[in-house]
Formats: sequence, structure tokens, C-alpha cells
Amino acid sequence: DIKGQDKPIQLLKEYMKNSHLEGSYLFVGEEGIGKKLVAKTLAKAVNCEGEALDSCDTCASCLKIEKGQHPDIHIIDSSTPVNVNHGPSQRAAVEESDSIKIEYIRQLQKDINLKPYEGKKKVFIIDDAHNLTADASNAFLKILEEPPARSLIILISSKPALLFKTIISRCKMMKFYPLQRMELEEFLRTDFHLDNNLAHFLAYSCEGRIGRALKLKDTNILRD
Repeated sequence: DIKGQDKPIQLLKEYMKNSHLEGSYLFVGEEGIGKKLVAKTLAKAVNCEGEALDSCDTCASCLKIEKGQHPDIHIIDSSTPVNVNHGPSQRAAVEESDSIKIEYIRQLQKDINLKPYEGKKKVFIIDDAHNLTADASNAFLKILEEPPARSLIILISSKPALLFKTIISRCKMMKFYPLQRMELEEFLRTDFHLDNNLAHFLAYSCEGRIGRALKLKDTNILRD
């Protein structure tokens, strides 16, 4: 159901099919085009209780991940409240800052060396990875050198030029692209029943970025 990212999704399925989905991945592309959605869906797929190379979205594992309650799925970013207890599906962030600091990478280092609590793989998603501080980046490099076999690390960035080159070199890079504007316009009309004018405006003003269009579709300013 993810729109416009057939190429990276197909490649990830091939990795899963051939048991080559391991190590670290870097998802790069503009904001609002589905990188984080693919990362979260991949976390579901590798832990899904079904047999398909996808997430079923109905098993206990998929439902826990969707609700942010799976103990083996960890998300680190710089926009959510700090979780000092590091509980299930932890979200580590930095108060009053956009930086991802070293203490959260140190916590990751501890968590990644533990066996999965109930899933098949531990998955660590680092959103806006370009916000890693220099100290955090250096600590993270040590993790990337030899990540445990039953773990998967996914970095997400719209500004990969800000990442350490040594981090990039240790990850499999996957590029994501915006939808074609006409494709996004048709999607907004058929799936969300927007009128032609609004669908056209959103598709072109958001330059094919589906996440941005969906955030704006219900705002009053566009209807005034």
C-alpha cells in the first residue's frame, strides 16, 4: 500500500527472500516521501508471524509495532519527548535541541547486544540521522563496525551530506524519490476523494511529497 517506492521496496523484499537483510541501511530522500513508513513496515515484516515477505498488520507482532509497544523495535529521533525509562519501542530525543546526543547512542549500544525479547530481529530506526552530534556519530561508528546478526539498523535522512562519510560507507544506501506530480494528484482524488482543484494544488505545491500533501489536505488555509 506504500505509494511510489516500488524500487527500494522490491530490493528489500529480495534481501528478505535471500536472507541477506542484515547490517545497516541508510534511507535517503526528501522529507515526506515515505522513508520512515517503509522503515516501520520493514520492522513489521521481519518480525511478522506470517510467512509472506511483508507485514500482515493483523498479527500480535505487527499490532504491537504499530502501537509502539514492541520491546524489540527502537526508534531514536530528535523530535519526540525523552523516554528516560527506555521502555518498549523506546523513542529517545533531546530536550530543547534538534541534536541526537551520545547518551542515546550509548543506550542503543547496550540494547543492540541483548537478544530479541520476543521478536525475530531487533530493529533500530534512527530518524533524521543527520542530527547525530559528532560524539554520537563517533560512538555510532563502533556499533556499525560489527552489528549483531539478529539486529537491523535503519538510518533515515533527508540531508545525508551532513552525515559522517564513514557512517555512510558502512551502510547500504537506498534512495527514495517523490511521486510524479500527476500520480500524486490522481492518488489524492481516488483514495482521499479530494476535488480536482485541491488535489492538483497539493500535488504541485508539495512537489510530489505525499506525506506533506496528506498533512495539508485538511487544513483550512487551503480552502479559504
